[in-house]
Amino acid sequence: MFGFGWVFHPEKSIISLNLNFFSTEMKIISQIKAEYGKLREDIWKMFTGTPMALNSGFLLYGAVPRLTKFEFMVLECTLVDGTVIDLPVPRPSMISIDGLDQANKRRLLIKQYAIFFKRGLHLVRIGNFTSLFEKIGRYLRGRPKAFLQNSTELTILLKQQKYKGLCVILDHDLGGGANQFRERLINSLLHNDYVALILTFHVPTLTYVVILRGKQINTRYAISDPSILLSAAEILNVKNIFYNTGVSFSQPEDIPSFLITLKAKTSANLTVFVHDYFMICPSHFLLDYEGKFCRIPDLIACKICLPNNNQGFATLFAARDMQMWRSNWSALLESSDEIISFSNDSSKILLKSYPSIKANRISIKPHKINDFSPTFVTIKNIDALCIGVVGMIGFHKGAQVVKSLASEIRKRNSNIKIIIIGTIEASCDAGIVQQTGPYKHDDLPRTIERTGINVILFPSICPETFSYVVHELVNLQMPVASFDFGAPAERLSSYSKGLILNSMEPGTILDQLISFHQKIYLTK
Repeated sequence: MFGFGWVFHPEKSIISLNLNFFSTEMKIISQIKAEYGKLREDIWKMFTGTPMALNSGFLLYGAVPRLTKFEFMVLECTLVDGTVIDLPVPRPSMISIDGLDQANKRRLLIKQYAIFFKRGLHLVRIGNFTSLFEKIGRYLRGRPKAFLQNSTELTILLKQQKYKGLCVILDHDLGGGANQFRERLINSLLHNDYVALILTFHVPTLTYVVILRGKQINTRYAISDPSILLSAAEILNVKNIFYNTGVSFSQPEDIPSFLITLKAKTSANLTVFVHDYFMICPSHFLLDYEGKFCRIPDLIACKICLPNNNQGFATLFAARDMQMWRSNWSALLESSDEIISFSNDSSKILLKSYPSIKANRISIKPHKINDFSPTFVTIKNIDALCIGVVGMIGFHKGAQVVKSLASEIRKRNSNIKIIIIGTIEASCDAGIVQQTGPYKHDDLPRTIERTGINVILFPSICPETFSYVVHELVNLQMPVASFDFGAPAERLSSYSKGLILNSMEPGTILDQLISFHQKIYLTK
């Protein structure tokens, strides 16, 4: 299920938002957790003078078991004071695409784009062209151009191309670092006269998509099922198979057997990249049902956690059986020709989860950072601590950490400011937290100087497999602090201006950042 919208209370923050499915006996039989706190400037303008409207956007994506018979749906809003407000969701607002013909699916897509167009007009009115072009680009890039009915149509398309081999890449289409890595990989393949076939899943239309990229082709096709690719595999001259990430795929537990079968049919080389921890847990940031880094407990703990875990895309795995999940993905790892990790920390986490895998089977190849600017930042504001946070800060990136830190600053009546170079998915104290909005990579040094930031907090609550942001900030010689896990902590532990925070409590974080600032700038 996929959906989006907005909701806010005029006075109180919403701390959680869930879509609950009720039986006729008024029992909750299933639940999908919403990502809440997304920036909605259009809603903020509609409700002038209501700060809670700014971060009122939400996104729903998850699954309920196919045989679940529910009577009605309720959007459950939990406020900061513990109050729960239930908003009934009208049944007609849910459109089932199962069984829809292509004409009706196109109508559904047109309806979605009409909503996006209305939001785009608002961005034009307020002059926010950067956000407008970014949003339009994202939605248009993801939309499939046509529908492939069968494997024959796919093979005919590829026979029209001149290439020395086909490389299949399984990857999500959500943006971010994994997709950037995929683009660099594709550019390398095209340079060597290969054609890339990317199998992905388009979330807004809940459709599998095949992207064909070659020197003479660059287009997207919707397909009903990945088996179309398997049917055509034996005559497609597949040379390499790359697993980038399967996050957001429908029925993700089937991905390992699909790739293993594809390898068996083609004798292609299979490479697995460790961009996240989806191979370890459907909660791919390794956040437990309470939203905390689980640190890889034993399977007994997982058995308790997973059925109650709505983090990330965990609900897409309907069976909620960790033993089955690990067994399926272990088979993929064992069948792979190469496993590539981007930090020592991610390699250790993978080996802890799969002790049968020998350490020498994992190659550790940090991402290349040659394109980082050699520009240094000139810090003029050294007297007063000004905390910077860089990126699109959602829940797993530490949105609640920043919000709690702002509350701690307010409680102490301090003049410390937090500047988000990017956006944050939380309603924070506007007197403490400021957002610059989306930023360009090349503008980062000047933005840091202009805003007066002198210490950077990397607030991610999950063990990142790699962080371009941290590496870039180190390259700029900025003081940077992070929690004691993941690739960021690995990098900062050997950096003279790095700080490993020893607590996630806002009071302790603030105390450590104050001391860090004094040590860097005020200690002679």
